[in-house]
Amino acid sequence: MTETLPSKTSYIREESPGFLERIGVRYYRYLAKKSGTADIDNIHIDDLAPDITLKALASNITIFAAVIAFAIGALTTFVSIWVEWTFKDTMETVPYYLLYGSVLIIMLILEMGVLFWLGLKTVYSLACLTGHNQATKGSCLPGDDAVPNILARAALEVPDPIIEYLGIDPLKHLSKSKLFLVAFLYKAKVALSSFVVKFILVRLFGKGEVRNAFSWVAIPITGIWDAFTLYKVAREARLRLFGNKLAAHIANDMLTDDFIAQLSPKAQEGSIRAIATMMVLAQHYHPNMLILLLRLTTTFNIKEDCEYDNWDDFVSLLDEVSNEERNFLLDLLCVSAAFDGHLSRLEKFHLPLAFKEHTAVYMQRSERLKNCLLNGQLHEAKVLCTLDFEPG
Repeated sequence: MTETLPSKTSYIREESPGFLERIGVRYYRYLAKKSGTADIDNIHIDDLAPDITLKALASNITIFAAVIAFAIGALTTFVSIWVEWTFKDTMETVPYYLLYGSVLIIMLILEMGVLFWLGLKTVYSLACLTGHNQATKGSCLPGDDAVPNILARAALEVPDPIIEYLGIDPLKHLSKSKLFLVAFLYKAKVALSSFVVKFILVRLFGKGEVRNAFSWVAIPITGIWDAFTLYKVAREARLRLFGNKLAAHIANDMLTDDFIAQLSPKAQEGSIRAIATMMVLAQHYHPNMLILLLRLTTTFNIKEDCEYDNWDDFVSLLDEVSNEERNFLLDLLCVSAAFDGHLSRLEKFHLPLAFKEHTAVYMQRSERLKNCLLNGQLHEAKVLCTLDFEPG
């Protein structure tokens, strides 16, 4: 019997949700049920609080989480160092290292557990600002990629899954060795930072017993890294939450049937290419970009034999559509570039090739939109996401 191959338009997540993601989703849904928001309807952007309120509340939530993270990192490290200073010279070698190793493990488990809990609470608090705090509604990606999954991965710093869709490969320009190196350095950052700072201080100032005193330098360093980690978690959560709102706004309020009817088949193809090529240049399966891509592909006709993520083909297509449609595609390209919260080196190099004489205007607009997403200025971001047939 011949096996039926999946269609190119099939959305396939290569890995099922891992243990941490499943735990995060369950806790997120527990918080939603506990607060009575599990069944609320999605809230439109225009019904949300003003930007000044959203920005202030998002900042306060982020700062509070960072302060708590600093405290837990510093406290658990203090306990380990106190054990070292108190018992190293008064206990036998084997009992001491058994005690010290046990304390290290317990403190590490406590630190990671509190950070995971704090990350999930922070993400849920931010979700309440945008009306994403429902548990069952508001799914934005097929399969196991509802809003709780996307936010749980942000809270626990779990990598986004590899997706097979339209033949798009965001990692085509990224070597496996570079991916491994980035992951390794990320995991080693705290240990390396503590060691390097301690080594420099000891070499410059340490003599005799003073050398041992520099062990305490690990306390603020660990606290700072934990605070930075929670800051990144909150930053990514804001990006995903606000980007999700904007993607829904673009698909439901901007790309209406009347608007789509004005686009030629080439312009419709270019719409999908604009987002697909940005995913490749960003080198990331960011859910914001997947959300926008999926909403477009459910509206436009998809070609099975088309390589949608080819940049050169997209640039050539820009010369095959009318000036008005080209302006629309450049708007969409500009918005897509900002949706992952970062303009990569590849994006900065390639985007001017498409924007041409309007490069300065579009690059500035993309930078402003990115900052609005990260800062919580959702209403201003909505204005910057306008898609029309005018240049800039």
